Amino acid sequence: MTWEAFRLTSKSPAEVYLVLGPHGVDDLIRKAMDACWREYPEEARTYENVKRRMLEVYNRNMRHWSSIKKPAPAAFFEKLLPYSADGHMRQALVLAWMMMPRAGGRKFLDVKKIVASIWERNLEAWDADNGTFTAAPVRKKKAKTAAKVAKKKTKGAKTTKKKKK
Repeated sequence: MTWEAFRLTSKSPAEVYLVLGPHGVDDLIRKAMDACWREYPEEARTYENVKRRMLEVYNRNMRHWSSIKKPAPAAFFEKLLPYSADGHMRQALVLAWMMMPRAGGRKFLDVKKIVASIWERNLEAWDADNGTFTAAPVRKKKAKTAAKVAKKKTKGAKTTKKKKK
């Protein structure tokens, strides 16, 4: 464990949150995705290939997290492969654990739910971004607003008022 990580383990969840912010786990997941993209061999780098690799990294680290019997710093980093993406993924799991409030009883299994939710959100955004930058732009005709249609109808219909005598 690095001295920076050790320094953070001595802090309360609120202090860790204050240092790394609410986006800390999200940032680490994005770094894992970025590492998968950049480290994939250029000649075979396609969206589908890199996405498959990202899912392998995610699943491998979630399996390891599930195998931990007792939360401890040494257990968090056992069997860690020497790939950047794996390191970021593992750090995201650890950070989620460290930022969970201790009061009220934090549950180790909740880390998987939190990280899975953030992972899914990032994967959906990545899919959307891929579509944005690889598909031909879709041009939609502007739909007439209901107010404009109603206004045209009232202009065309003439009403006459009868005067009382």
